[in-house]
Amino acid sequence: MITGDMTVARLLDEHPELLDVLAGFHPHFQHLRNRLLRRLMAPRVSLVQAARIAGAQPEEMLAVLRAAVGEAAGVDSVPTSAPASPDPALARPAVLDAVPESRRVLVDVRDDIRRGVEPFARIMTAVKALAVDEVFVLRAPFEPIPLYDVLGKRGFEHWTECRGAEDWWVTFYRGGAGETSSRAERAEPAAAASRTIDVRGLEPPQPMVRVLESLDALPAGGELIVLHERRPMFLYPQLDERGFVHETDEPQPGVVRIRIRHANGGVHSSKAS
Repeated sequence: MITGDMTVARLLDEHPELLDVLAGFHPHFQHLRNRLLRRLMAPRVSLVQAARIAGAQPEEMLAVLRAAVGEAAGVDSVPTSAPASPDPALARPAVLDAVPESRRVLVDVRDDIRRGVEPFARIMTAVKALAVDEVFVLRAPFEPIPLYDVLGKRGFEHWTECRGAEDWWVTFYRGGAGETSSRAERAEPAAAASRTIDVRGLEPPQPMVRVLESLDALPAGGELIVLHERRPMFLYPQLDERGFVHETDEPQPGVVRIRIRHANGGVHSSKAS
């Protein structure tokens, strides 16, 4: 059954014919015809979130989708916990009034997305480089709802503005919890920093996203071990650019293991050809 908390990726995997239905329901969903953009957003966005990103009514969209596959209408399709689109009448957070333009780091990803370029690495690079007294401003062609959770886990709050058609501005700023978390991460002993993540079975670009998120929190001297089902050829240049060294081996058939450390960890880089 099609429900509001189902991801767009799952919907299109089970009912690929609904891509045309979505595109016909609202012009915003024409973006899903871009294969790279679909792979980027669809696994992380629920149907309710997708409707609200487009500025449509979730209940109406769900009814259209369910009718297209012959399902009966349901009353429990829209989860009440789903985030709503920003209210333009909401006041700007007072904390942002004290931040001068010189301390606002703007990243505009509209052209990246229109060209089908994955913007996540660029966004996270900018966020990671923020000074304590800086804020991050993202300009995008749609509301980047999945990013709220990603940066929220790093201690960022956000204020969202829609300034026009396909022109969203989101300001991410540190909350008190984020500052405490950052201090704790800096104080964590290097010897205690070792983590293994298993990205096998995830749809691209989720493996790369999870690895880069984990590396953002990796302290000096730490090691991240990634279990993959293949050699991640697009990940290696990202690691090199960020100053990480890596070793790849295959401990057993069907398992690729990548060990990643900071360059000052004393391990020589090993790139797969």
